[in-house]
Amino acid sequence: MEKDYIYNVLLGRGYDEKSAQLVAVELMDLSQPLDAYLVKWMQDESDMQDYSLHDYSIKQLMEERNMAYPAALLTMDWLIKEPDAAVASLKRGIK
Repeated sequence: MEKDYIYNVLLGRGYDEKSAQLVAVELMDLSQPLDAYLVKWMQDESDMQDYSLHDYSIKQLMEERNMAYPAALLTMDWLIKEPDAAVASLKRGIK
C-alpha cells in the first residue's frame, strides 16, 4: 500500500497533516497479519479486526488506552517486533 494513499485516508478520518504523515510511514511497515487488518480498515472504517499477543489486544488498547485503530495496530506491531520493550512500556503506562 502506498504512503500517499494511507496519508489521504488518515486525513479523511480526522488526522492532522503532520500526524498523518508520521503515522502513514509507520503503518507501511506493519507485520503480518496486521498489514492485512490495515488494508481492510482503509477500505471500511468499521472493519476493525482484533488480534491478541502478550496479554494485550487491539480492542483492549482502544478501549482501555483510548487508542485509535491505527495506533493500536502500531502498538501490536511493536509487541511482535520488540516484545520485551513493548510489554515493559505498556506495564509502566503512559506518563
